[in-house]
Amino acid sequence: MTEKLGHLHADAATSASVLDHGLCIPCRMPCITSQFLPRQQGDRPQVAPPGTRNLGCMCKFCEVPDDVVFTVEYSVRTAQAAAVTLLSLKRRPPAVYKGNAIRGCCSTPSRRCTISARHRRHGG
Repeated sequence: MTEKLGHLHADAATSASVLDHGLCIPCRMPCITSQFLPRQQGDRPQVAPPGTRNLGCMCKFCEVPDDVVFTVEYSVRTAQAAAVTLLSLKRRPPAVYKGNAIRGCCSTPSRRCTISARHRRHGG
């Protein structure tokens, strides 16, 4: 609560009053936590499912290869992909940025890359 009051630029008197009399009840955010549940390739629909002419799936619950679901870009990319696919446009959404590749290690994330990065950062 103190952090939130700081973000709201609350003065000391207001902060003290809220902290003394406020009630904060933690809760789960199912829209957030559901993204981290175990899943398998293909358990989400494709952006434009095969055989459809007027249905595009967008946002966090459709399949986009090589992307991370927990970003705004993912949601935007799905909308772009649905539009270009359903309208048969030649344009494609921007490529997925793979900024997690480590120079001299590998071009895609892997266990070996992660271990190499950890050793470089923490030694030994």
